[in-house]
Amino acid sequence: MKAILAQFYCESNTFNPHIARVTELFRQLGIWKEGPQEVRAWAATVHGELAGSLELLAKKGWETAPVFVAYANTSAGRLDRDGYASLRNTLREEIRKALPADAIILHLHGSACAEGQDDTEGDILAMVRHELGFTGRVVVSLDLHANLTRRMLAHADALTAYRTFPHTDAYETGARAASLAIKPARIRSAAVKVGMLLPPTSARDSFPEFAALLKQARKLEQESDILDVSILPVQPWLDVQELGSSIIITGTGDRLEQVAGKMGTEWFGRREAYPAGLVSMEHILERLHVKGGKPWILADTADAVTGGAAGRSAFVLQSLLPHADSFPGPVLLQVVDPAAVEAAQAGAHTFKLGEQKVPFTPDQIRMAEGRGVMQDVGHRGVQFTLGGAAVMTQGRITVVVCRAASMGTTSPDFYACVELQPATALAVQVKSLTGWMAGYEAPPSQGLLVDGPGTTSLNFAQLPFGPENRKLFPIGTGIPCGPASHYGTKP
Repeated sequence: MKAILAQFYCESNTFNPHIARVTELFRQLGIWKEGPQEVRAWAATVHGELAGSLELLAKKGWETAPVFVAYANTSAGRLDRDGYASLRNTLREEIRKALPADAIILHLHGSACAEGQDDTEGDILAMVRHELGFTGRVVVSLDLHANLTRRMLAHADALTAYRTFPHTDAYETGARAASLAIKPARIRSAAVKVGMLLPPTSARDSFPEFAALLKQARKLEQESDILDVSILPVQPWLDVQELGSSIIITGTGDRLEQVAGKMGTEWFGRREAYPAGLVSMEHILERLHVKGGKPWILADTADAVTGGAAGRSAFVLQSLLPHADSFPGPVLLQVVDPAAVEAAQAGAHTFKLGEQKVPFTPDQIRMAEGRGVMQDVGHRGVQFTLGGAAVMTQGRITVVVCRAASMGTTSPDFYACVELQPATALAVQVKSLTGWMAGYEAPPSQGLLVDGPGTTSLNFAQLPFGPENRKLFPIGTGIPCGPASHYGTKP
């Protein structure tokens, strides 16, 4: 028995106006591997989905052909049209070369968009069925923030997803996908969509309300006809058709839709129980004038590169700069500003940083390459780059000015890669909503969730959603739970 495996991992934010070039996002800054030899070697170094799948399949005696990986350096805006076409064609041809096979396992995000294609994962699955003519079992693993679509559901035999946020179970999710791929019985997935957008800051596995829902899912999996229950509080910064949260149930029985519908209706009924948790800058300044044992985490929620924002907001710097000489310890900040990095390299001494053009005259400037390897449990072994950086210090504030956004923002490895010491700082900024909890091994109480401007704002009503998506809770009253096969506007 043989399985073909591939991974395409990228999360889009359609409110980010910057088109993400596939060449830069994957080939230059991220991961792009073709062919079994390259992919297998990469998977052996990363505690991720592919490693989980490959190790389980090897134990079960299956032949494996891991043929392609495209792993983005960070979440971003829409992928460029030509770049996505190139990625899609490469994936198709690598799968074609490895056929025939009994199963195909695709590790996808579920919320990637490109110019002219809002449902890239559905498009890829349709390609596998129609262009490659594959009739065997197709199993898909997804991020917990995937936006499930009709095409994804129609062309996959089974779907499973992360169960943690911050994401620490990529390896286990890969193993679970492989387990579904080799089930001898006929299996299928049924799903419902729930017309609500939840703040990721509370739709996490350690938040009591969401934890209770996950516990209910694990209990359902003890029943003989239910193999997997996946709960997807969708990535909320998409303005696309079929946007909404989802529940997917995979099993062997006839009652999967009924079970999913009951669970989805109950979830919708609890939609008010998920607060954003934002705090004012006045509150943050009060906290920063008292040094604790561990650094405060300044979570720049509205400019989270892990949610597809550009990372170019200097709102936090702008707010803290007047206090630069009075903080009782170092404050480490970050912003993406390629022009400022170029200017620093050319010998400039004064800058206007970020989208806000914050005047900044550093006492010290040094250049850094900005490459690192993440060590936290969710991303262990994943390489990242800042594309080059200028490290600027004024008073107690040090700003890492980057050429490129990076998922490394969630980890102390971000600052360590430019020779800073986040563990001894008063505060560190992250361009992330909750990933820092895993990266810094920090409890929620250590975080200060900044209420600033940006394309990952938790004030959803302020974002330019179209009329259909403005019906979703909390912008509108919400769309009650219904079958995924009939949800949203038909294409």
